[in-house]
Amino acid sequence: MKTLSLAAFASSAHALVALPWGKAFSVDAVVAPALSQFNPAAELDRLWSKFPTTGSLDRRQEDATKQQGSVVVQAANSGLSFLVPTVVGNQTFQMIYDTGSADLWVYSNESSIYQSLDHPVYIPTSSAALLPNYTWAIKYASGANVQGVVFTDIVKAGPVVAKKQAVQAATIIPYEFSSDGILGLASSTINTVEPEKQKTFFETVEPTLSRKVFAANLRVDGNGTWDFGYIDDSKYSGEMTWAPVVSDKYWSIDVQEYATGEGSFGSAVVGEVIVDSGTSLVYLPDAVVNDYYSQIQGSSLTQGGVYAFPCNSTIPDLHLKISGSVFSIPGRDVNYATYDPSKGLCAGAITTRLNMKYSVLGSLFMRNYYVVHSREESTPKMGFAPHR
Repeated sequence: MKTLSLAAFASSAHALVALPWGKAFSVDAVVAPALSQFNPAAELDRLWSKFPTTGSLDRRQEDATKQQGSVVVQAANSGLSFLVPTVVGNQTFQMIYDTGSADLWVYSNESSIYQSLDHPVYIPTSSAALLPNYTWAIKYASGANVQGVVFTDIVKAGPVVAKKQAVQAATIIPYEFSSDGILGLASSTINTVEPEKQKTFFETVEPTLSRKVFAANLRVDGNGTWDFGYIDDSKYSGEMTWAPVVSDKYWSIDVQEYATGEGSFGSAVVGEVIVDSGTSLVYLPDAVVNDYYSQIQGSSLTQGGVYAFPCNSTIPDLHLKISGSVFSIPGRDVNYATYDPSKGLCAGAITTRLNMKYSVLGSLFMRNYYVVHSREESTPKMGFAPHR
């Protein structure tokens, strides 16, 4: 059985793919083949650092953050995270491309050797320039920070080069990440560098692209890709469904009604949802989640914020309506991990957003679709279509 690690995002190696024409490129993204554990509490901690909340933690969140070392599940599904080999300076890092953040950070030689075990570390060379007195910090709800200093350097993804790209070199890393760093693709308005926010990789290379678009083609049935500067019609089937982006910070859209299993769509509205490749699971309003798990006999919300149910349960699909079209999360994907093998309990990948203002569709949703991110018009938009 394949296993996945939560606190750790995956790690694997794969090739860069160059397209035969200029100003458009594609880089491979594959699921980590052998991850060990997934810690839901650590993912929640990262989510609270990325997205706005409605206030202080409630009891369920306090329980979750206290159990970062104990609420750990063995994942049965692959495809919770995907890595892309990316050259920073003259070194290659296995990085997560994260549409929910705007920082490009890597392990560095400034961090403790104990924090950077099993990772390549960024060593500035002649192509790098330190930005004096520039710092950055990603602050987690648990009180831990990832933080460091800032350089500009050459960053390469496939054949495309971003010169003088801001590279955030980590000096303190509270968690063990199996990825070597993060490449953020949200708006630079949420970049954490001070005293001046820095452009994302996409914003840096955007003027050189044929089209102001990029697409996530994340797959568990073979190598996926990130496509920049073009939309690859050969990678999806049917018509592309477009939805306007409703935030100037995130790749977020409005999701209308939902339905579970064979049920019909009702009048309940899911609301604003952030589509985030840097998050593994799916986080939705309490009412939606409670309704969904009411269809699974024996399911319950555990103290650590994990929804558990008998592993032999029949799990319904969850259907979401986006711009009038229906997009589904298969029930087979929802049963993503073993929670308590002694009791025959498994963990559900659809869970409550707690006090986050917005819902989040992570890679568990994205891996079923070709997802386009477009800035070609005054209002950015996202496109969704099933994989071919």
